Amino acid sequence: MNGKRIGPASLSLAFFLSLGAYGASTPAQVLHVKLQDSSTDPSIAHMHLAVDPGALKPGRVTIQAENQAKSLVHEVIVMRDPGSKALPFDAKQDRVNEARIRSLGEVSELAPGKTGKLTLNLKPGTYLLICNQPGHYKDGMTAKVTVAP
Repeated sequence: MNGKRIGPASLSLAFFLSLGAYGASTPAQVLHVKLQDSSTDPSIAHMHLAVDPGALKPGRVTIQAENQAKSLVHEVIVMRDPGSKALPFDAKQDRVNEARIRSLGEVSELAPGKTGKLTLNLKPGTYLLICNQPGHYKDGMTAKVTVAP
């Protein structure tokens, strides 16, 4: 040994720095979301929100959304699944009333061919993803994702 001692403050600093490095190196899971409609593929009869994978572990999740449409704007709003309870729908606006839901975040207004992302910390449960452009939710642009240990 060279006779130099590491003091308690130095050890504490090294310990906390190593914890920070551990947390920073834990990558977020990625949820791929494809926003599709008949302009994406003529065989698609209704608007579609495809997710992969459909099940995740609790923790950081990055939603990578891709609007595969050729002519329509789409978005992804994330919320807890209300179960059998209907979402508050505004028939006049032909969309879900966003002021009456608890959105956890969104990738908003993606132009055709564009991508966007959102990172959230998700707890165990079921989540609902919707596109809330006028008429899109009602036409089936919704998907569920399960988060479980």
